[in-house]
Amino acid sequence: MILTIIFLIMSIGVSGAIYYFTHLYEQWYYFFVPILLIPLCYIAIFGIYVILLFIVSLFINKKKEKNKPNLFWYFWVKQTVFQLLFLSRTRVKVIGKELLDPKKRYLVVTNHISTFDPMLAMIKLGLYPLICVTKVENLKIPICGSFIHKAGFIALDRNDAHSGIQMVRKASSYIEKDLASIYICPEGTRSKTGELLPFHPGSFKIATKAEVDIVVCYIENTNYIAKHFPFRGTKTTLKIVKIIPKEEVLEKNTKELALEAQEYIQKEKEKK
Repeated sequence: MILTIIFLIMSIGVSGAIYYFTHLYEQWYYFFVPILLIPLCYIAIFGIYVILLFIVSLFINKKKEKNKPNLFWYFWVKQTVFQLLFLSRTRVKVIGKELLDPKKRYLVVTNHISTFDPMLAMIKLGLYPLICVTKVENLKIPICGSFIHKAGFIALDRNDAHSGIQMVRKASSYIEKDLASIYICPEGTRSKTGELLPFHPGSFKIATKAEVDIVVCYIENTNYIAKHFPFRGTKTTLKIVKIIPKEEVLEKNTKELALEAQEYIQKEKEKK
């Protein structure tokens, strides 16, 4: 991604400058110093970047309603997500991406075991933009909450039925107006045990209202990313197990679609 390249170039430049202006090059046995400095400089530059994001977030009004995605703010969200995956040394095996048409809009649903789940989908599925439905509590997270709000992410209050209706209306309008694909976790919350929780039929109303294909994905091992950091990287998997065509979506009710999607993911999970 763009920021990674920029940060690497800056890190190499800063480490080279330190090596030169401290005259370490005069002693041959210090040849390894620039190599060691590059990752340290990268982390320092990323830290400065986070501070700048924090400062910007202080001036963002999260009370102002967003009615469509904002690609400028989405760019910064996606770049930052990529940095988090890069720094955590997360390797993602993507299976079935060739089944997607990047020019089409979809409803993407996955199992939910970690906060990294939507991050993998955003970076690896090649759908631009892929706007996430997120719980309203996430808008209170420093930096993150402000930027996802500006990007047009859709907040859902799980304790408010009216909020669910508004979420479906807004998410389906994003698709109908060809503004974005939508990502949602039908379980509604993370599974702490890894076992699938019941899928909420309401999540699938987005597809029936927008008359769009449903992309059913299985995500694996994202719950280990935070546990492994910073000492180990993590191998994860993002697999498209089924695309339910819109013709089939329109023939079934949301309960049937929820059970069908859950069954596809459960069968994939049992293969492991």
